[in-house]
Order: sequence, then structure tokens, then C-alpha cells
Amino acid sequence: MKIKKSSAYALHALMYMVRHSTQLPATTAIIAKAEGIPPDYLAKIFQQLVKTHFIKAVKNRGYVFAKSPKEISLLELFEAIEGNPLFDDCFLRHCECGGTKENCRIFSVWANATKRIKELLEETTVATAAWNHPEHRFLSLPESLVSPKDKSKISIVQPGTTS
Repeated sequence: MKIKKSSAYALHALMYMVRHSTQLPATTAIIAKAEGIPPDYLAKIFQQLVKTHFIKAVKNRGYVFAKSPKEISLLELFEAIEGNPLFDDCFLRHCECGGTKENCRIFSVWANATKRIKELLEETTVATAAWNHPEHRFLSLPESLVSPKDKSKISIVQPGTTS
């Protein structure tokens, strides 16, 4: 299971808001610059976060938490951004076994392993993550995520190369 880049960006943006809670509201432009996230992409992510009532807009000033970051679990955040529950189906989706614990040992092992991962993600809040994760920026962005005006300022990673 690999989460989308948008889930990572959402988490980092919310962790920024936790760490800078005395400076809220914060705009997506400020957060994007601080975290090294494409601003237009972050604005779209924040639309999703508003719909899920994790954050709310303060007219002409930016965003604040609508829900306490101590009450937002990583599982809840990731599932909101991913658009569906994590780990609910077998990773061998195209297998003809039907994916039940009773008829497939692989699915049984998968279900037990992912149950524990889901528990850990449910126990870990955005607030906890913010204070237990090093503050850093996304220094290298795939070229497809960089706006033309920012290309001269950001290190671009070409597919098949390292930064």
C-alpha cells in the first residue's frame, strides 16, 4: 500500500499548522512555500480538507483547524484524501479466489497485517505526528507538479534519476 502524494502533502500541511498554531490563520501560499509543496496543488488539497471539516477558511486570511488536530487520526486523514478506506480489499485484487480469510491464506495474512497498521494510524493523531516528525520541506518535485513560473526555483527530479 502506497499513499498518494496528496496525502503526504496534506499531512505535512496540517503538521505545519500544528507547529505554527499561534500564527494561524495561515494561507496555502505560506504553507506551500514553507513545506515545499506546489501552491496550486495544496489549494486543491485544502478544498478537500474543508469538505471533511478538518480545517475551515477564515475570509481573506487563510485557514485554521475546524477540528482539533488531537482528534484527527492519520487513518481518517489518509482515507479522506485517498477517497476510500485503506486496506479494505486484498492487494491481489485480480485473483479469482474471492479474497476471504477462509479460502485464501495470503488474504488472511494481509488482513491481519493491515489490521495492525490501521490501528496504529488510528492511534496516531496529526498533533502527535507534528511533534514527532522532523520539520522539512519537499525539496524535489516531479516536473509535472511544478508550475512554469516556479521551474527556475525548484530542483526537478527527472524520472529514472536521483536528486
